[in-house]
Amino acid sequence: MVSLSERRNRSFQTSIVGPIIHKRLKQEVMVQNRSFTRSQTLLLLSTALNYASLLPAPQNLSIQSVNMRHLLKWSPLQAACGTVHYSVKFQGEYETHMLNGSWVDAYDCQDIIRTECDMTLDLGSDSDYSIGVQAQCGGQTSWTRLPSTFNRRNTVLVAPNMSVTVTGSLIQVAFSELLPLITINLHMWREGDEQSASSQVIRAQPYHFSFDTQQNGGTHCVRAEVLLEIINKSSSTETHCVSVLRHQSLWLKPIAVSVAVVIAVATALALGWRLPHCGPRLRQVVCHKEALPGALLDDWPASTPTFSSKALLEPTHSVKLLHPLEAQDAVSEKKAACAEKLRPAQGTLSSGNVEQNLIALSNS
Repeated sequence: MVSLSERRNRSFQTSIVGPIIHKRLKQEVMVQNRSFTRSQTLLLLSTALNYASLLPAPQNLSIQSVNMRHLLKWSPLQAACGTVHYSVKFQGEYETHMLNGSWVDAYDCQDIIRTECDMTLDLGSDSDYSIGVQAQCGGQTSWTRLPSTFNRRNTVLVAPNMSVTVTGSLIQVAFSELLPLITINLHMWREGDEQSASSQVIRAQPYHFSFDTQQNGGTHCVRAEVLLEIINKSSSTETHCVSVLRHQSLWLKPIAVSVAVVIAVATALALGWRLPHCGPRLRQVVCHKEALPGALLDDWPASTPTFSSKALLEPTHSVKLLHPLEAQDAVSEKKAACAEKLRPAQGTLSSGNVEQNLIALSNS
């Protein structure tokens, strides 16, 4: 049994010591709460700093496909690490099912700093492609993908530029900036009569064609339909209308030819009548006649002059100048004298020897 005095002592001790212990416990709990709060704050700060130091993923990925040209674009990243490099990868149905889901590097789009990639050569089939961009900077990497797959059948086919010119009765049509493997259906009709339009299919380059209106003047209209068979898509150009001058009747050409012939004949007759009158004067102008030197004139002097000099540096011989007629007479006389001399010996000499003797005597 506990005595009354002991109970009183215990109650007295409890009344004194209890508040002190409770106060100490409360202080310890407060200290523990403060340390926990501080540790949580530090943890949140470290997490925020680590997240801030990570390289963000490229944003705003999109692909533009026009006329089978596929261009991937994204927004540039601003990072404190320096210049950000990008690498583009894609994954088609073949890579997914046959290559265990591997990713293929896009051609000419590895470790680049530009924010676009031409994937026309990479996306070469009609399958669905997953496309992603990886960013690298200072040893950190980030990755993002297109929100949905891409198929080249979704390309936008835009009709090419068409020019229409008129040359005489021909309407010439030309195209620019065309894709390979494209087919053009060209339609032409007279304005107001589209139901009877004529068509022409062009399958190979150069994509040029000419329509002959064949004497049909007026206004003609042209429209082209472009077909890309590999994706079964088509697009049409706007209608171009041009005016062609109406040709005159068929009798105009023979009349023009006849008039040209008459003019040519009249010109020839005029020239033929005029040339005899203008011929002498023309010959005087073109072929100028020079005067003959005195040595070639007929008025030779009666006596042949002999030129001599008292002071001669070397021995000379006088030369007798003969008129051409006088020289011919002298040769004839010499031949006659030679013939007279040879007559007595005609019986013994042959004709060949006579001619040789005549030549020798004439030369002497």
